[in-house]
Amino acid sequence: MRVVELQNLVREDVQIFYIRKYVATAVLDLNSRTVNVDIEFSIEMNSLGIKEFSLSIKTQIDYPLIPVRKSILDYLTNLEVEGKLPC
Repeated sequence: MRVVELQNLVREDVQIFYIRKYVATAVLDLNSRTVNVDIEFSIEMNSLGIKEFSLSIKTQIDYPLIPVRKSILDYLTNLEVEGKLPC
């Protein structure tokens, strides 16, 4: 199971400067098929400068959620480290 890409990535306006919220569609390769999953996620910078990610999966899928969440969060963390998420 792996994340292929994020489609329709849009940043939502938030009045708090240390929180960024996004909406996207994650394209997942589930070994035998490809599935599009609607997600919402946010990145919050805490008082120590550490980024905390939260993820909400909006589409029901026929696959265990724990590995899906882990793969998506790893993918998002890599995008953030590489600076590929819209600011």
